[in-house]
Amino acid sequence: MNKKHGFPLTLTALAIATAFPAYAAQAGGATPDAAQTQSLKEVTVRAAKVGRRSKEATGLGKIVKTSETLNKEQVLGIRDLTRYDPGVAVVEQGNGASGGYSIRGVDKNRVAVSVDGVAQIQAFTVQGSLSGYGGRGGSGAINEIEYENISTVEIDKGAGSSEHGSGALGGAVAFRTKEAADLISDGKSWGIQAKTAYGSKNRQFMKSLGAGFSKDGWEGLLIRTERQGRETRPHGDIADGVEYGIDRLDAFRQTYDIQNPNKKAEYFLAEGEREPKPVAKLAGNGNYLKNQLNRWVEERRSKGQALNSEEEAMVREAQARHENLSAQSYTGGGRILPDPMDYRSGSWLAKLGYRFGGRHYVGGVFEDTKQRYDIRDMTEKQYYGTNEAKKFSDKSGVYDGNDFRDGLYFRPNIEEWKGDTNLVKGIGLKYSRTKFIDEHHRRRRMGLLYRYENEAYSDNWADKAVLSFDKQGVATDNNTLKLNCAVYPAVDKSCRASADKPYSYDSSDRFHYREQHNVLNASFEKSLKNKWTKHHLTLGFGYDASKAISRPEQLSHNAARISEHTGEYTDDGKDKYRLGKPEVVEGSVCGYIETLRSRKCVPRKINGSNIHISLNDRFSIGKYFDFSLGGRYDRQNFTTSEELVRSGRYVDRSWNSGIVFKPNRHFSLSYRASSGFRTPSFQELFGIDIYHDYPKGWQRPALKSEKAANREIGLQWKGDFGFLEISSFRNRYTDMIAVADQKTKLPDSTGRLTEIDIRDYYNAQNMSLQGVNILGKIDWNGVYGKLPEGLYTTLAYNRIKPKSVSNRPDLSLRSYALDAVQPSRYVLGFGYDQPEGKWGANIMLTYSKGKNPDELAYLAGDQKRYSAGRVTSSWKTADVSAYLNLKKRLTLRAAIYNIGNYRYVTWESLRQTAESTANRRSEDSNYGRYAAPGRNFSLALEMKF
Repeated sequence: MNKKHGFPLTLTALAIATAFPAYAAQAGGATPDAAQTQSLKEVTVRAAKVGRRSKEATGLGKIVKTSETLNKEQVLGIRDLTRYDPGVAVVEQGNGASGGYSIRGVDKNRVAVSVDGVAQIQAFTVQGSLSGYGGRGGSGAINEIEYENISTVEIDKGAGSSEHGSGALGGAVAFRTKEAADLISDGKSWGIQAKTAYGSKNRQFMKSLGAGFSKDGWEGLLIRTERQGRETRPHGDIADGVEYGIDRLDAFRQTYDIQNPNKKAEYFLAEGEREPKPVAKLAGNGNYLKNQLNRWVEERRSKGQALNSEEEAMVREAQARHENLSAQSYTGGGRILPDPMDYRSGSWLAKLGYRFGGRHYVGGVFEDTKQRYDIRDMTEKQYYGTNEAKKFSDKSGVYDGNDFRDGLYFRPNIEEWKGDTNLVKGIGLKYSRTKFIDEHHRRRRMGLLYRYENEAYSDNWADKAVLSFDKQGVATDNNTLKLNCAVYPAVDKSCRASADKPYSYDSSDRFHYREQHNVLNASFEKSLKNKWTKHHLTLGFGYDASKAISRPEQLSHNAARISEHTGEYTDDGKDKYRLGKPEVVEGSVCGYIETLRSRKCVPRKINGSNIHISLNDRFSIGKYFDFSLGGRYDRQNFTTSEELVRSGRYVDRSWNSGIVFKPNRHFSLSYRASSGFRTPSFQELFGIDIYHDYPKGWQRPALKSEKAANREIGLQWKGDFGFLEISSFRNRYTDMIAVADQKTKLPDSTGRLTEIDIRDYYNAQNMSLQGVNILGKIDWNGVYGKLPEGLYTTLAYNRIKPKSVSNRPDLSLRSYALDAVQPSRYVLGFGYDQPEGKWGANIMLTYSKGKNPDELAYLAGDQKRYSAGRVTSSWKTADVSAYLNLKKRLTLRAAIYNIGNYRYVTWESLRQTAESTANRRSEDSNYGRYAAPGRNFSLALEMKF
């Protein structure tokens, strides 16, 4: 059916919201006139809830997605949320979880993330594990959000602290959870929604069940969601035909003396045993083979002294063990496949409230989400390579029983061990060397809410007032588990050091980090108008009492034993050894750590508080101009009793302004200016804590808040054809905090001043960048009435170009910001939605340019360095998706991604090798593991009752 559209784009966008809710909402204009408000009163309220201009006049840099958008785009995780949004990327932190978002050239704690106005946990990473055996002491992850609980997502690109507070330097991502009305169909008093989905790229299976009701003033909802998945698989041909050849160390018994055939080999007698046994030697020891055994064999043969069969067998046993391993089985540097991961999550969302007096609502919320990422680090070699022979060179090779491999071990040299000091500690050669990383997140929130709602432009003191209190705790638990207790080639995550396995070993290097927030927020909205102007005022107050607690733990166990020469010999001169029964002893590095000022194996705590007040006015003058003007004042205090932990008061002011000129209903010119700030994160307040100790009296240098300024200008055309928006932006960041070395004179043990490099966090950088953003949608029926209604095209483009970077001259930087800049990206979509919503399909085409290597270069002192060793090339891909509604209660959705099975690597994935990554994979020589998945699919079935 063809029809002529009689409304401007404000209503056109609402009409096509089902087809493409994110972009349709973005197209909305200023407040509709009185006639439209009267005739479309309910629709207008819903549009304001998800509108790009609901809080700021221009809408520049805004992306809004509803739960319907998330369903249509088949969002199964954080990496799907911004799949088709150029300029917004997910930060990979290297251990399965993510470190938040990257927007406008900055990332992690510089992009604010909140749920229902409550800030989420900060990315926290200490500089290394306590044990020094590799790995990070903290994950660097930001807790992820359960998307089945989400009603709307607002992505704000550009500085926005006047709305989002500290952290909104490059932008912000604000989530709003569902209300009972989101689960109840129109005209019903209750509703049930069930959803089951599967994604093949990471074999994720999701199931969600929610129920809501509204009866006699009472309303509530309950949603339970569970997910289970694996690691994301790279392109299928990455590992085709790949095989690794390794040479590993093992043990052999030296039963013969090859150099002197008439001389007996080295034997010993274990106390309590009757027969002497040959000493265990290291098989694959290159120096021994080259300079002794293999040379002796050649000398024997050159003299015509052939080796007998037993000697030949012993020589073969003395060589390195060669194995050919598949890509799946191989462990070590250069592994082409990602680490295996088991992912699980479970979430509850419950709300219950009561409406009374027609305008008042009182309710409560409970939210509990658990996530776990259990990984085996396959870059940890399971075997001991021939280049590690030196570890075992000074061991006697004596053993009891028949397993001669028990005679070869190396000593852990970091822990302080409890128990008998005569016990010999060691890690046995015969055990598989394995490393597991378990990362567990938990977020729990309880809250109370009062809401008052009235008609717009009423005579009452407020049109809307909201008072809320939320108590939230978010914890991350990162445990690096090193195990040497399963006999090679077996792998057993549940094994531990035990007395029946001599020289077995286990070590747990654990880091707990927790943030608690008690948040009180109040907001008041009032609309005013006269003959020429309309105002929408919002006044906000807030108080946040916060606490950050970091707690490292390190504990090791070893099956140690007495192993000593008795001082006696057999009648024929063989050594006698005393080998005691193995005992499991406990050890830790914390005894040494406790002697340092810079690091402790005890909980450390920072208390924080923040008071803020904000005022925003979105107003129009006549029909040609819309404005927004707002400001916010924040005062934050951080206190601590911990040594070498920063504290202090930060007072920050932020603002925003916008103007829209509309000469006619089809064209508008917009300008937006805003500012942002970020107070030092808890990680930066705790400071660098591993590289060196500090003399008494030295304190960490104070840090200032980072600042950001954002300027944008945009043009928008809208009409029956759809809309097109082109904008140009410029962002400037000052006082950026970075890890750097500063030459400092400190007294040595004799009191003499000595100049050393102090590595810590400093306000070290300023930088600016500029870019272009294009967003549009074409309604082809509006362009040409004979084309089918529901046929559309979407387009999006984003380009960011760094303009300048300046560093403090007295610092030598050890980190760099511009690797967060995403390459330019184009996204073009073609789709059709049947006018009655029965079915629809679309294809999305994505093209990305490669990463510019110049953006990775920086100066550390006078030395040019690169934050990553490689960059990505340009790439392209195409995705298709479709949905089918069955009897208004069932919706079947399906999508095929990368339909051309194109092989490519995104910068977001390869950036895991950059210096800024929490768990950097800098040792990888094979970058195939970062390849995007090949052709993959997702399926979802939604049921509504």
